[in-house]
Amino acid sequence: MMAPDCSLVPLKSFTFNDDTKSPTIISLRSLCQPGRPIVLLGGSYTCPLFRYISHVLNDIYNRYNTQIDFYMIQIREAHASDVWPIGNVVSVKEHRTLTDRLSAAHEMVKETKLEIPVLSDTMDDTFLKLYAPWPFRFFVIVDGILKLVGMPKEARYDTTDLVECLDNLIK
Repeated sequence: MMAPDCSLVPLKSFTFNDDTKSPTIISLRSLCQPGRPIVLLGGSYTCPLFRYISHVLNDIYNRYNTQIDFYMIQIREAHASDVWPIGNVVSVKEHRTLTDRLSAAHEMVKETKLEIPVLSDTMDDTFLKLYAPWPFRFFVIVDGILKLVGMPKEARYDTTDLVECLDNLIK
């Protein structure tokens, strides 16, 4: 299946003190390089599953990042404190603006020590609608083809499928 293209906003390109500057918008397809796999991790800071395995994701990233590109895609909050709070371990309100979404992504990187480059879904939630990464999922794409969609199993996250897929791709 072809991986759908969509617009994304790189967290690194965004300046939080300059509201007059338009954010950089890139296409997902522009990130793909021929023959080089790409892993997309779709989720949000308020997702407990993501926060629980963020250190494992860093380990996977560090193991493969010379041969495979990785991106975390910040989507709408899974458990925004003003919409669907669970446990209130992390208090982030529903994103009303792109600045809100990018601020949540920045906080996520800081608090989880995430090393993976972060992109944000746009405020029209195109990535969310096309990929359905709720609450947290990973996607492996090679040459524009979706090779693997990983998702939680029995309310926990097992990255075995992801690691096996990546090992097979770099053989």
